[in-house]
Order: sequence, then structure tokens, then C-alpha cells
Amino acid sequence: MSQDYLDPEILSDFFIEAKEHLETIEPNLLQLEKTPENLGLLNEIFRPMHSLKGASGFLGLHKINGLAHKAENILDELRQGAMAVNSAIMDVILSATDALRQIVDNLETTGREGEVDTASIIARIESILAVEFSAPGAAQQATANDAPEAAAQTAEAPAELAEAEDATESLEPDAMNADAPQAASGPLNIRWQNVHLEPSPDFDPTPYVLTTVGEGHLTDFLEESRDLVGSLNEGLLELEKNPDGSGELVNDIFRYFHNIKGNSGIIGYRELNALTHEAETLLNRVRKGEMRTSRAVIDLLLAVVDLIEELLGRIEVDGMKASPKDISVMAAVLQATTEAGELAVPEQYRAMLMPDSEAAAGPGEALAPADAQAQDAAWPETAPEVAPEQAKPQAPAPNPAANGYDAEDVDIFEQTVLHQLKSLDLAMDMLRQDASQRDIIDGLYRSLTTLQNSSGYMGLGEIKGYSERTAGLVDQARKSDLGFELMLDILSQEISILKDMIISALAGIKGVAPESLALPPEAEAAPAPEAEPKPEPKPEVKPAPKSEPKPEPKPETKPKPEPKPAPSATAKPAPSAAAKPAAVAVPPVTAAQAAFEAGQPQQKGATTIRVDHEKLDHLMNLIGELIINRNRYSMIARALAEGLEDVGDVAQQLTETTYAMARISDDLQDTIMKVRMVPVHTVFSRFPRLVRDLSRKSGKQVELITEGEETELDKSVGEEIGDPLVHLIRNSLDHGLEPEDERIAAGKNPKGHVWLRAYHKGNSVAIEVEDDGRGIDPEKMRQVGVKKGLCTAEEAKLLDDRQAVDLIFAPGFSSAEKITDVSGRGVGMDVVKTNIKNLKGNIQIHTEVGKGSRFTLTLPLTLAIIDALMVQVGDGTYAIPLDAVSETTKIEVERLSEVNHRKALTLRGEVLGIIELSELMGLPGNSDNREILPVVIIHDNDRRLGIVVDKLLERQEIVIKPLGQYLNTFEINGISGATIMGDGSVVLILDPHEVYRLATATTKQTGHD
Repeated sequence: MSQDYLDPEILSDFFIEAKEHLETIEPNLLQLEKTPENLGLLNEIFRPMHSLKGASGFLGLHKINGLAHKAENILDELRQGAMAVNSAIMDVILSATDALRQIVDNLETTGREGEVDTASIIARIESILAVEFSAPGAAQQATANDAPEAAAQTAEAPAELAEAEDATESLEPDAMNADAPQAASGPLNIRWQNVHLEPSPDFDPTPYVLTTVGEGHLTDFLEESRDLVGSLNEGLLELEKNPDGSGELVNDIFRYFHNIKGNSGIIGYRELNALTHEAETLLNRVRKGEMRTSRAVIDLLLAVVDLIEELLGRIEVDGMKASPKDISVMAAVLQATTEAGELAVPEQYRAMLMPDSEAAAGPGEALAPADAQAQDAAWPETAPEVAPEQAKPQAPAPNPAANGYDAEDVDIFEQTVLHQLKSLDLAMDMLRQDASQRDIIDGLYRSLTTLQNSSGYMGLGEIKGYSERTAGLVDQARKSDLGFELMLDILSQEISILKDMIISALAGIKGVAPESLALPPEAEAAPAPEAEPKPEPKPEVKPAPKSEPKPEPKPETKPKPEPKPAPSATAKPAPSAAAKPAAVAVPPVTAAQAAFEAGQPQQKGATTIRVDHEKLDHLMNLIGELIINRNRYSMIARALAEGLEDVGDVAQQLTETTYAMARISDDLQDTIMKVRMVPVHTVFSRFPRLVRDLSRKSGKQVELITEGEETELDKSVGEEIGDPLVHLIRNSLDHGLEPEDERIAAGKNPKGHVWLRAYHKGNSVAIEVEDDGRGIDPEKMRQVGVKKGLCTAEEAKLLDDRQAVDLIFAPGFSSAEKITDVSGRGVGMDVVKTNIKNLKGNIQIHTEVGKGSRFTLTLPLTLAIIDALMVQVGDGTYAIPLDAVSETTKIEVERLSEVNHRKALTLRGEVLGIIELSELMGLPGNSDNREILPVVIIHDNDRRLGIVVDKLLERQEIVIKPLGQYLNTFEINGISGATIMGDGSVVLILDPHEVYRLATATTKQTGHD
């Protein structure tokens, strides 16, 4: 239904009231689950649902009306005591609430109800009602997952319902799971990291367009969903540590899945919506205490989170499309697990999942199919038994007699039609004065359409037809080239007849004389106020939704036959041995990992930042001060032009204004930098899950300890540092930490530890990855370097321990004896170093054999503005980041000496290497016979180097600019970027780390020569 021709004021009120009603319903439903005997709560839920149904019916919003009507039916049965509250009913009402909220949002933003699947929810409600009323014993088997299946078997489903079921069948494979026996062994534990989910043969991978309002809406969805994925990982890991702990944690996890489900439904992402729905259903049983959170269930939910993350990565923001992925296997496992109360694998997916599963601690006896079915039936999720006298159908009377109308509906109908009749009179009066008023003509059409919908809802077919014909006349006239004044006479007659029909029908409904319903002379054209609904259910008097069909009890025919592999009825999977499994085959690396190792750009991260409003207020104040100073400059310029003030006074004012401008710009810069800063927790939050998975995969006990998560760094730095840290942590677990028996033999704690800490270090941020493992042996590094062809045996002997350890950053280097899916491919650490260098940072290794290693990343607080020391070499000016400058000095040439073919200087007892910057940059040397040399002493971690320049200029704040795509194609060593000076000239920025490397390489080359 479109809102194009509905009264905007009425619609605006409807949106507000509908949202209030839905916000009231959901928390009351959750409370009702805890106290199902609370009749007052049921009334509090029934009333807003009833009001929503009535209001949507008057506005002709058929999709909302039909779904709200069905939800009202099942709520009324609960209120009457004909049914008892159970998980299936709560799930379907929550689903109906989600769908109603989604439709209301679509209407408010796009003007359309959208392609929201209400048919499947209506079918679930009808099937629950049919089961309750057909066989009392069958009510015990009505679970949340049985409802859609029963609905799929309904013989008299409408055409659109059947179509909707076909569309959702592949996403919610209830039918294929209903008859499938559960896994035949005891409790299972599947290694989901090694499982490759094969798509079904009938799966269609064609990308489809999402139903979003715009790119901004889709971007918001992705950002919020990624935040929720992070919260899910944290919550599930915490739940794994304390499975019998706080119920609030389970509620939080349930809410995270519920939010993703609702949001994905709004944008029309079918696969994500179906997957999270099944996960939410499973968590619902856990919330109620009907199911335990075993290790296998946690593994399953974490695998679901991984699949959610993959589905999010399949969204193309620019084209607003999604590339679907078959989630039927995971959905089927979730459904089977929900029914069984523990991890269970349907028969048809055993071949895919069972080879990579292991028997968990527990009984090894297999369950016969009959026993499995009996066990499923015994779980407390089943609906409570309904007494025979309560199970009788409570079909509402279809008689549309006057005494069958609901009092609230009659009141709202009266207010609506009287308002619209008054609007028609006003519109006709205005059109008689000027028939060319297009907005008045549109308002006339909207009023007639509202009368049509309202009378149709009340079962007044004759008035509905007459209103529809009159509205058609207006619509034809406004679309034609004829003047609307030609229609005024006939419309006046038609509206007069329509008014008489409505007044007469309304008087008949209310049982009063038509004269008492005359329109007030000064009736205000205002939207109808909300009337307080009564708890009594209203008889059906309208032909809108079809009455509930009566399905046959559980027919075996399925709408879509499902091929099944031939199951072995007698064969039972043997329990796996208790010994640790052997090394599994190496699966392919993930797409994200491969992209990182190939040096490809990462997926675009979040594009928004949450900002404290106080910072925005401060920015606004600074803008005000800038405007004041701008006006002051204008006054000074005018005074100079007119010669009204002395030049000395003007100079004084210019100086003062410039100082004020400098203060404001510094404050503005500082505030903007604070706005861009985010806590490093946003990066660290992904690693507990990573360590947990790697620990399980490698068989090592590992504890991750994070420190300094509140440390802040620039958002752009935080987005780029995630993947390098992932690789460092993987290497620490695989290479650094020893196996348990080896640690015990060395007198260490069997459990290994990895520390991830962050702290501020001057104007930089330091991030450390430390482990208490075996450390890095420099001698072994030399041997591997020779073996890999990275250096000759002679060159390896000349390497000191630090240089030998730094071989780990060479491309192709790997000390792993075997290749695993964690490490050993010889890629990664060189990419880590490259990524850190691109962030204008550096990486340093501290290691001690037998005790562990520590990787320290030093990163700038921001990538935008830095302090720099300006120096001159020849005719050019260069900028050296001030963070890398230890000191500046001037030395006499005669103090220089030569050590290993390299100029050196002893400065306060320390021997420093000295090199000319012109030599490094390939520039002509200084031809002057200088006796005093200006020297800038830079540091690269704890290594220092003296750089000789022609002239020391000044310290200055500079804005870092990249060199650009064209210049990046050339090998420009020693340069990290450029900046633009106040006079428009371009100054190159030196990279201290590269400068030190070039100086070392130059010295080696000179030594060989």
C-alpha cells in the first residue's frame, strides 16, 4: 500500500502511535515469558496490538492490518485461557512485532510497506491455532520450529502465501529437518574452522538488490552490525568461561542476534535474517533454562558469528547489492540443536560435517531414531497440554450485524469519516474559487481514498464502492489536460450522495437518528485522537484477512520434495578415541588473510565516529572566534585602505590578531584530533576470539592478557593496525609458545601467556605483543637465512644478534618446520613491517632465548599533522619528524674519525655513525671547506645516527600529504611524504627508519668496494 494519497497529518500521527505501541509490546512480551500467569501483562500486550490493527485498517495498510489481526487472535486466545504461553507462541509474536516495526519504518522512510515477508508469520500463527484446536495431544509437539513446517503443509493457503513460502523455503529449511534423524552418536564437537560448507545444488548465487533507503542507511547497518559481531564474540567467550553464570549475559547475546535479525530484515538481506533467526531461537531456549550452553554449542554459535561476518562482507555498498551465500546447512544444524537441546547434525549433512567432528566427553552410545524422537519430545520446550474443553475452536462470528461492531472501532470510524467529510467540503469550496490548485485536488483524492478504506474495514461494501468510483473520477480528471472546473458540479453531487450514505450507515451502526450526526459548523480538520481500546476481542466483520484454514493433521506430503542420501539404519558412528587428534589437513587461508599477505588494501572500515556533544559545542565556539578574527582582519584592511590609522598601530593590531588566530587554530587542531581519537579497545576486542580459536586448533593452553585498552589513537591508525597485530599474535602462538609437555620439561607453567598492551610513548602510541615462549634464537635465524638464500654463510657470520633476528622481516623467511594454516608459508612478517612503515611507524624485537619475545610497534598518534625540524641541503629544504630527532648539534670536522669505512663521532662517550644527507639523497655535496658541521642526531628505536646537513632552519608544524599514485610507482627511498609550505613550495618529509637503513646499506657497499 502506498502512502502517496493518504492524509500526511493522519499518517504522521499513525507513525508515532504505531512506534509507541510496538515499543510497549516487546518488553511486555519478554516479561510475560518470565511470568506467563500474569493476565495483566497479556492485556497490556493485547490493547496496543488491537489499536494498531484498527488504525492500520482505517488507513488501508493491509499488510500491517492482516499481521496485527492474526497476532491479536493468538493473544486473545491466551487471554481467554484457551491456550497457554509457550516458547513457540512467544517466538511468533516477537517475529510479528519485528515485521510490523519493519513495515512501519519502511512506510515512514520510503512511502511503501516494502517486501516484508508477513505471509510466513501469519502461516505460523494459523498453524499454532490449528494445532491447538484440532488435537489436544498434538499441542505438546508445537515448537517454534514446527510452526513454519505446519504452515507449509496448510492445504488452503492463499496464493501469495504459497509464493512467500517458496521464496523462504531455502532460507529456513524446516521441512528438510522435520524428518531427518539427529546425529546418532553422543554429544558432538565439530571443528568448524576446518569445515567447508558446500552450497546445495538448487542454491542461486545471483546477487540481488537490498531494500535500503540509500547508501548512508546501508553504511549505518554495516557499522552497527560489525559492532554487534564484536559484542557477540566477547559475550560468547565470556559465556564459555562461565556457562552457568549470569543470565544477563545470555540475554545480551540473545539481544545482539535479535538486533542483527531485525536490521537485516529491514534491508532485505534474506540469508542473514534467516541465519540470525535460527540462532536467536536457540538462544531463547538457553535463556529459559531449557538448554545448557556446552562447549559444542558455544562453538556452533561462534561459527554462526563467523558466517554472519562473512555475509556482511558480501554486501556491496556502492551497488546496494548482496552476494548470497547458502546458509541452509548452518540453519539446519541450529534447528536440530534447538530441538535436541545439544549439538545435533541432521542426517543429510553428516557426510559434510561428521568427518571433522569428535566425540565430546559424554556417553558414547548411539541413539536409535526412535529414542532420539522420544528424547526430542521430552524437552520442556513443548507446549503445555491444553484441556479438552479449552481446545474447542473459538471461531469469531462472521455476522456483520450492528451489535457486533467493536465500540472502539465505531468511535474511530465516526471521527475519521466526519473529519474527511468536512475536508471534502473545504476542498470543494476552495476549488470553486480556484480550480487549478493541485495540492487541493490531491487532498480531495486522499480524503476519498481514506473514506474508501475506512468503509471497507467496517464491512460497508456499498459505500466503499461508491467512494472508489468517486476517487477514480478525481484521479482521471487530475491526470487529464481538461480543466478541473468542469468536474466541480458532478463532484458536488457525488460527494453529497456519499455524505448521505455515510451518515445513514453510521447512524444505523450506532442506533441513533441521522440528524444527531450532522457535521459541526466549525469542525476542525484534525487527525482522530487515539481512543483507549477495550480488552474484549472484536468479532470479525471485515473480509480483509482470510479466516484460518483447517489443515489436516501433519500430512506427509511436502510442498517441495527433498532428496535424501541413503541413511544406514543400523550403522552407528563409532565413538572417536580420547587421544588428541592428529594434525589435520591444511585448509586454504581465508580471503582476508590472503589479501593481507598479498599487501592488498583492507576492506573499508567504519566511516563514522561517535563524538561527545561537548566536543562539538567547543568546536562551535572556536568557529565563532574564527569569525570574530576574520571580521577583525577586514577592519584592519579597511583602515589601511582608508589611511585612517598609523601604520605602527595597524602593525600592532595585525600582530595581536595573528596571535589570537594562532591560538584558535591550535585549539581547533587539538579538538579535531581528540574527535578523531578512539580507544585501542576497538582493535583489541577481536583478539580474544582469535587466541581462543588458535589455542583450540594447536592444542596449546593459552591465555591472552590485554593492558591499556583505554589508550587512544587516531581512528585511521586503528583501522590499519588490526591485520598486522593478527599476524603477530598468530606467530606468537605458533612459533613462540611451546607445546604443553615442552613447557613442563622446561619448568614453565603449562599454560602459555600472550600479552597485548598499549601505552603512550611521547607523541606516539606503543603497542606490544609479548609471549613467554621459547624466544628467537639468533643462531637459528642465521642458519635459516642461509638455507632460504637470504644471505650467504659469510654474510650470516658478520650479522650481529639484532640483525640476525631482523631476518624475520625478510620476504619468504619462515623458521617453521611444517606448513600449517596458521603459519609457515613465509609470508606475513614482511607485510607487517611494510604496513607499519606505511603508517609512519616502526617495529622492534626484544627476545631472550627460553624466556620469550616482545614485538613493539611504535605508531604516530595521527597521520595528519606532525611537528618537524626543517633542514636545508643544497637548494632544497627537507622535513625530519621531530619525534625521531634526539638532538641537534654542531661539531668540528677534526673530531670525525673512521670506523669500519664509516665516519663516526664520539659524543658524550657514545660512538655515533655520521653520514651526509646529500650523499644519501644522491645530491651534489657541499663544496665549501667547512670546519663546523650542523648535525641532526636521529634515533630508530634505540639506534642513533648523525645526519650532516647544510643548515638547520626551524621547528614547524606540517600537514602530511602522500606522494601520490604517480610518484609511488618510483622507488623513492628515504621519503615518507611531502608537505606544502606557506609560500606554496613543496617540502619532502624524510623517513627516519629508511634513512637509517640507507645509511647502513651505503656503509656496507663502501666497505665491499
